[in-house]
Amino acid sequence: MPSYAITGASRGLGHEFINQLSSDESNEVFALVRNPSTATKLQILAASRKNIHIIKCDVSEPLELVAAAMSVAEVTGGTLDVLIHNAASINMASVGLYPSEYTPDKADFTREVFNEAMGTTVYGAIWATNAFLSLIENGQEKKIVHISSGMADTDLIVKTDFAHALPLCATKAALNVLVAKFAVELRGKGIKVLAISPGWVDTIEGSKLPRMEAAIRALLDQFQKAKPDLQGPISPQDSVRLQLKVIANLDEKMSGKFISHHGDQNWF
Repeated sequence: MPSYAITGASRGLGHEFINQLSSDESNEVFALVRNPSTATKLQILAASRKNIHIIKCDVSEPLELVAAAMSVAEVTGGTLDVLIHNAASINMASVGLYPSEYTPDKADFTREVFNEAMGTTVYGAIWATNAFLSLIENGQEKKIVHISSGMADTDLIVKTDFAHALPLCATKAALNVLVAKFAVELRGKGIKVLAISPGWVDTIEGSKLPRMEAAIRALLDQFQKAKPDLQGPISPQDSVRLQLKVIANLDEKMSGKFISHHGDQNWF
């Protein structure tokens, strides 16, 4: 019975990973969420699917990750096939800022937003990998997947004039290096590690405010500099479906790479 653990599983891509993976009754699926009591959609889904296990876990807290791994081990007998580290933190106050706006007089703010992003994207990735490592080593698939972003690609940043969202992009770039390092270290154990970009995904739930619509149009204008025929963001359903195909094909030759949901360098 294949087993999967997904961090950041309460909404967006994480929830959709849970949805698609749990639709196969032969899969054992573990949803790691910061606050299970507020994960209403996930609770409803889990009520109808017995192969979903909801575990409280804040990935920025290493001891919670250790406890989560122990909870998974109790169900699986000490194994895990695939770990998908999807959790991320985006400080909305920093998204629209340009690098030149992180001036010395805003040092405290700079540390705050970067530490927040580092806590889930980088530290969380290290701690999650190591917390579940022995389970992965005992599993059949032996796969560790970290959700990155195409906007960590410096060529794409330059092509699209994408100068803002610095903490997000910088920490995703650090994540890609981390993935390569883990892949090299764990190669001898048959463990495969991958950084995958989910594409440009529409994860906004419910109706969009006019300012959100305007932001999407502005992004589309920028992204079309790299892909002129781009029509807009894709759905979480399509993104996860494509990502799962890539993950299914993950082998030793792919380990350590940073690729898209298409399995190549097409970030859209």
